Amino acid sequence: MAYRTPNKPPKPENMLPRFAVRNGATLRLTFGCYYSGHGHDPHYHDHIHWPAPDYHPGAICQMRPPRDRMRWTDGKIGYGPVHLDPIHLAEEGYSKASVTFDDQEVAQYFTDVNAEIDEETDHYVRLRLLAQLPLFEDKPRETRFTVYVTNKITRVKDAVCHGIISVLPANAGN
Repeated sequence: MAYRTPNKPPKPENMLPRFAVRNGATLRLTFGCYYSGHGHDPHYHDHIHWPAPDYHPGAICQMRPPRDRMRWTDGKIGYGPVHLDPIHLAEEGYSKASVTFDDQEVAQYFTDVNAEIDEETDHYVRLRLLAQLPLFEDKPRETRFTVYVTNKITRVKDAVCHGIISVLPANAGN
């Protein structure tokens, strides 16, 4: 739909989720793994020219709704006709989670790094790390990271999340 095409495409780093942690503190993140698209056909909607500029102009079929508009429906998270079904990682053969960092200069100061598949609800991957950079007071130090899960049967490594960790300067008393 040409009327929705931006003149200047965003930079890739502006589209990545950012997670901030104070220097000297522990960052804990949880990522849910879901199948999406159950009961939804965006090609059909595009075929019948929906949405039109004068009818639901902000309801683009190809985009996920804002997180605050997601809701639980019948045990599934979804919005409107789109449903997200949990991926039970253990049942599908995934047994190991890991994390990699793009900037090794910053990543060397992350200690107590642990990525694991939650044992109780196996569609969540949990990440924990302690940021212990040398004392700094200027702008935040950033690195891109990727969380992976590995399938023990097929030996396939799948990305769960790709994002940016921003380490903020700590207060002088810390």
